[in-house]
Amino acid sequence: MPIFFDPCGRRSPFLLVIFILLFAFKSFAQSSPPPDTRPVTSLRDALSRALEANPNLRGQRFAVSAADARVDQAALRPPLELGVDAENILGTNRLSTFDDSEISLRLGTVLELGGKRGRRIESARTERDLIQMQNEAERLDLLAEVARRFIRVAMLQEELDLAARRLDLANRTLQSVEQRVSAARSPLLDSRNAAISASRAEIEHRQAQSAVRQAWAQLSSLWGGDTAYRGKVMADLFAMPAVGNFSALSVMLERNPDILRFASERRIQDARLRLAQSLRTPDVTISAGIKRLQADRSNAFMLSASIPLGTASRAAPYISETQSVRNGLQYREQAVRSELMGTLFVALEQLDQSKGEVETLLSEAIPQADEAQKLALDGYNVGRFSLLELITAQQQLTDLQRQAIDAAASFHESLLEVERLTGSSAADRDLSSNAGNP
Repeated sequence: MPIFFDPCGRRSPFLLVIFILLFAFKSFAQSSPPPDTRPVTSLRDALSRALEANPNLRGQRFAVSAADARVDQAALRPPLELGVDAENILGTNRLSTFDDSEISLRLGTVLELGGKRGRRIESARTERDLIQMQNEAERLDLLAEVARRFIRVAMLQEELDLAARRLDLANRTLQSVEQRVSAARSPLLDSRNAAISASRAEIEHRQAQSAVRQAWAQLSSLWGGDTAYRGKVMADLFAMPAVGNFSALSVMLERNPDILRFASERRIQDARLRLAQSLRTPDVTISAGIKRLQADRSNAFMLSASIPLGTASRAAPYISETQSVRNGLQYREQAVRSELMGTLFVALEQLDQSKGEVETLLSEAIPQADEAQKLALDGYNVGRFSLLELITAQQQLTDLQRQAIDAAASFHESLLEVERLTGSSAADRDLSSNAGNP
């Protein structure tokens, strides 16, 4: 290791400490894994990446390992106890010595009756099953969140494309206006207004670029990937699959993790109830050993057994508690089931509304607005319409196109909610890779 000196030629411990800290920091930086920069172009890519590297999912295995350890703990039998008793020692008169002492060496344990050990194991196993079910619910929630953020990236990409087209149209309009102003066919005010419209389009374009980068960073954070936006994700928001009706989907609510959890909780409470009932059977404590009688230098075998009294009355509160919790589960399940039914109905209504809105915009409103802005442009070029009318027609088309994008994204978000409610996974489908523009 280098030796550091201060200006007077002495060793400088401060510089040495700085060197050690810099070396340690460099080693830590080199040991830290670099962010994942593999391309993500589809929803399936994003879902696979999250399942592979999401920190919460990776940490779930430790919760399962802890539950397995609790099963092993429940399977432990009562330990053997080694005891030594010494009597008639260090007293008065003739008992002040060890001549009349009695020393016992014994080995004992508790014999569990009533199947307590088996009940403990059963209870621990059902709790482990519940943890595994909760992990699966977290996995489905993660997949839904990945899909939701992916859809937002796709939506903002569409809006960025729309902003780019709007900017291009505003610049072309500005050029046309400036040509007419130069030819004294339009007032100078038109040139200023067209320039303002182009500036606003430029600002909107920059805002759209920033929004895409932010949405991508939020998406990639779910797997600890590179936050730098490296190109488009491929998705067609306007591909809207058919969805079943409320009656058919309400039956599928039984697959919802929130409903399945109650079945596991009932099994847990049943196991705990049986364990509490087994406490009514008293355990037997037994021990055996050898006693040494020092007075006549003889040995004797000893055996003892004991049982606690009043175990039935002591077990009653535990049994009552478990039965009360078990009976309350059905009402909690009814409340959750009713809430899920209402949420499913609202999600389907929103889904139908969004789909109808998109279809109306794409088939009627947007084509009409596109035709209107073309007519306004032609009319402005021949002096029949004002620049304000032209800009209004162009803005109307842009607003309708943006509304279609938002409605399509709302459709897919509602579809994700339906899938989550019915216990489906976003990994079971993928958005079309043929992205389109409204």
